Amino acid sequence: MADSETETQYKQSFTRRVAEARVALGWKQWQMAEALGMPQDKYKQYEGRSLLPHHLIRRFCLIARVDMEWLMTGQGKMTLAPLPPVVPDIQPAPATKVRRTRRKVA
Repeated sequence: MADSETETQYKQSFTRRVAEARVALGWKQWQMAEALGMPQDKYKQYEGRSLLPHHLIRRFCLIARVDMEWLMTGQGKMTLAPLPPVVPDIQPAPATKVRRTRRKVA
């Protein structure tokens, strides 16, 4: 936060970044509220006039895939690098034909 930036200006820019991150994700407010485990009207405050509580910042950043430094300061890249796949792309082995032999009954 720059020395000349007032608390009000910081709140406005922070809440604007919260909204920007959600919109970039393509979610509605109710979807983000649900993901964070709160009612939509409470979440709406975090995009308007209140700062996102500290205990929710990390979860918000993970859900929205935004860099925490960017959210807090507005500096750096907005989005995080894509997550690697949980299961790597493994091509299935080609199917092999199973030869069945008949048993001779004695």
